[in-house]
Amino acid sequence: MMIDIFKNLRKEFAVLIISVIIATLVILVSISLWQTAYDEKQQAEANLNMAKKRYYTGLNQKKLLAQFEHRFTQLEKSGIVGKEDRLNWVDTIENITSHHKIPYLKYHIDKRQALSSNHLARKYPGIDLFKSTMKLQMQLLHEGDLYTIINSLHHKARGLFDIKSCAIIRNTTQTESLIESTTNKNFSAKCELNWYTMQKKSSRLAMKRRS
Repeated sequence: MMIDIFKNLRKEFAVLIISVIIATLVILVSISLWQTAYDEKQQAEANLNMAKKRYYTGLNQKKLLAQFEHRFTQLEKSGIVGKEDRLNWVDTIENITSHHKIPYLKYHIDKRQALSSNHLARKYPGIDLFKSTMKLQMQLLHEGDLYTIINSLHHKARGLFDIKSCAIIRNTTQTESLIESTTNKNFSAKCELNWYTMQKKSSRLAMKRRS
């Protein structure tokens, strides 16, 4: 009788052990599957965040590029970027002389020279900067004509310039008062202007190869 009871207990104990083992395996597999799903979810979120970051970075870069392209196009249209437009400078000077009735205006433009400095090379490594010096000799009715000429060049000529030097003197006349003067050449003026242009190194090299 006792032997049968022990046999039954052994069977039930074995079933219990097996059940515990199966339950443990199920729990371990569930935990592993949950951990895998959790890791995949975390990785998916990280990938999504990275994709969003790349998207917004690309969007900002696109906007910034559009701004630079617009600015570059404006510089090209204004005559600052690209080949210098000497014909426009000459036409503008002649139009100013005619329109404002300037008695005498003679101009000379020196050969274009490349500007180089360590600062420019570091800040704009892909850009070449050039300078052309324009010399003006003028005979003027009054001092205001000098301002009119410089201001008209600034607003109407294509390109960018600064004033290297400018001097004006009153011509010797037979009358002390300008009101009584019978000539329209009461003042002489001389100015030197530096005209600046820039262009990309690649385009300059390409032009050299074509020539």
